[in-house]
Amino acid sequence: MTEHTLARIALAWLVLAACAFVALRAPLVSLPLQRDEGEYAYIAWRMEQGDVPYRDAFNQKPPATFVAYRLAFALFGRSPEAIRIFLHLWSAVTALALYGLVRGLAGALAAAGAVLVFCALGADPRLGGVAANTEAFLLLPCVLALWLCLRRGELGTRSSGAGGWAGAGAASAVAVAFKQVALTNAAFVAVLACLLPDAYGRRRIPLRIAALAAGALAVAVPVVGAFAAVGAFDEFADAVWWHNLEYVGRRSWAEGFDNLRYALGEQAPSLSPAWVLAAGGLLWPIAAGGRERAILAGWLAASLLGLAVGLQFRPHYFLQALPALAAAAGVGLAAAVRGAGAAGGRAAAWVGAVLAVAVVGAPMVANRAVLAAETPEAAARELWGLNPFPEAVAIARHIARTSAPGEAVFVVGSEPEILFYAERPSATRYIFFYPLTGGYPEALERQREALAEVTRARPRYVVWVHISTSLLISERTDRWIFEETDRMLARDYAMEFVAHADERGEGYVFSHGHAALRWLDAERGRLAELPWVAVYRREAAP
Repeated sequence: MTEHTLARIALAWLVLAACAFVALRAPLVSLPLQRDEGEYAYIAWRMEQGDVPYRDAFNQKPPATFVAYRLAFALFGRSPEAIRIFLHLWSAVTALALYGLVRGLAGALAAAGAVLVFCALGADPRLGGVAANTEAFLLLPCVLALWLCLRRGELGTRSSGAGGWAGAGAASAVAVAFKQVALTNAAFVAVLACLLPDAYGRRRIPLRIAALAAGALAVAVPVVGAFAAVGAFDEFADAVWWHNLEYVGRRSWAEGFDNLRYALGEQAPSLSPAWVLAAGGLLWPIAAGGRERAILAGWLAASLLGLAVGLQFRPHYFLQALPALAAAAGVGLAAAVRGAGAAGGRAAAWVGAVLAVAVVGAPMVANRAVLAAETPEAAARELWGLNPFPEAVAIARHIARTSAPGEAVFVVGSEPEILFYAERPSATRYIFFYPLTGGYPEALERQREALAEVTRARPRYVVWVHISTSLLISERTDRWIFEETDRMLARDYAMEFVAHADERGEGYVFSHGHAALRWLDAERGRLAELPWVAVYRREAAP
């Protein structure tokens, strides 16, 4: 088998990767925002109005995602499509960086295979890849950090020079600025700084570590300093670090194992070919050199450790491991083709084609109901069930049409996309209710803070989302804020309409005025079990 044949196979994989990239993303570009995206979009919009994240809107994530959303709005306008287009461009650059990284480790054929796997799975709904979440954004700086420290130096050694290590430190810090769990990837880069061979032996390890730290500090210090400068450091530290430390310690090992088993079962229809190929890439001696396979295994282990923090194993958490998985699978693809090449170029081409079709075909078949949905709203229902993400658009339009731009809205629940669509400020900085209802030690204190803000803001509208995934109520939840909100509604507000599940449980029906009251009366005994959203308007003072 000639190098020309291998080059043609690699080119075919790259063409297929580009086609898969478009085919798996274009149908879903107009999806309504889900609640995490709504959170980032709302904060990004409010930053344009002068708000400061954490001080004016509580959020558990570091601030880089807000900046990414602001860039999306600046480039493409303020819309869900703008966010998704920006995400896809970001992912395309990530694929290019992954190609450069794997090419340096295992050659062009393995790099093309890695890009194919990444493009096929990067937007997979079973990995939460359709949403512009923090995990999707942290991939690029994580890949760049590895590429920068693994570039060949002037003397042909595997490691980079001081500038490369400084860049790797900066890229690692940017990744952490998207989500804290990228610290595990940053730690792996630090391990490489200590272990990679160098023409000067171990004498340059302190220089590498110093350069790595300098690069990281060059990013971290301005970010933290910016919040300190506007008097928001305490709120930043509370939301991003202290609250998260409580969050990650809430699952037992048994619960974590159940979560992992469920997640892998959901992913298997899409990811099984990639899992098998990755195992081959890491374990098959002919796949790559021992050092290169060790680097890939370490990268994958660091990524898996990051996504396992907290033992939640939510679908989008697994995106953190996708570049490493794709790289290992790309090496496995290349090894399979080279192994088949012993029987001639035609056999190698057939093996390459069959494996490529398996990699791309699996997620297309597994997610065919979503990809074939006739409307974005139908696709959202396939993806997220009765979460009211499509209905948020209609609710927000009503609020925008019947209120003034500066009038606040109180969302009882975790649907900040309503605030973003309506372009109305939240009556409280707690745009997600999870910190208030999660049974945390300080939850009641946060509830009192939230209601005090609501009382001062005198919101024009209250939107109460009676949906379990939005409220996250458990036996540990203190219900004080719900009781006080009930009193406020009885005193100052009138119900305008409700959105409730239809008889088949496939969507929502909007009932206004007396029709809403009749529905409430008819379902009074089941309201705690049903998904429904109520919208209240403040009555004019007598």
